[in-house]
Amino acid sequence: MKKMKLWVLGMATFAIVIACGPTLTTTKMTEKDLGNYQSFAYLPNTNFEVPDNLAGQKDKVGKSVIRAMNDNMKELGYTLNRENPDLLVLLTTKFDKERMRDVDAVYATYPYTTRYPVSPFYDPYYYYGYSNYGEFVGYDVDYSNYEVGTLIVDIIDRKTKNRLWSGTAEEAIYQNDTSAKITQYVDEIFDEYPAVSSD
Repeated sequence: MKKMKLWVLGMATFAIVIACGPTLTTTKMTEKDLGNYQSFAYLPNTNFEVPDNLAGQKDKVGKSVIRAMNDNMKELGYTLNRENPDLLVLLTTKFDKERMRDVDAVYATYPYTTRYPVSPFYDPYYYYGYSNYGEFVGYDVDYSNYEVGTLIVDIIDRKTKNRLWSGTAEEAIYQNDTSAKITQYVDEIFDEYPAVSSD
């Protein structure tokens, strides 16, 4: 009977941990109405990788995140504009820096110091002027404080280079390899996006 109780307690604890999902945090850094912006594109970033346990599903995971991002941005009323977007989206995932050095030599990484091709995850959604963009205000956030596996979404005003909003899903974003779960995590980040008023 004691073993049965311990098993039930263990399963209940497991269910609670699984149900909790990632820790979500969002911050708005401006008083501006984000509804005044109309378009977006991505700043391509090599530091948008998947952990080793999902290496075989890298394309699936990357495309799931981009698809979920696109859906949320479009649902908010933004349209894709690769030439002169109002907003730029930078995706960052917190992974081991030693491993990222190898990846950096393959695809363009932000901020851009040398010219490399853009990761296929971002095609055809990245900002054409990405290679000359440079750092934005607030880029010096200490990302090392985040847990490995964290997805960080930064929304930037392209003209002023000010970071307007940031959302994170810590730890669990890549613990589940299903597209539906990844989409859910991105959706949950955007549930906290400031209300966009339509004119």
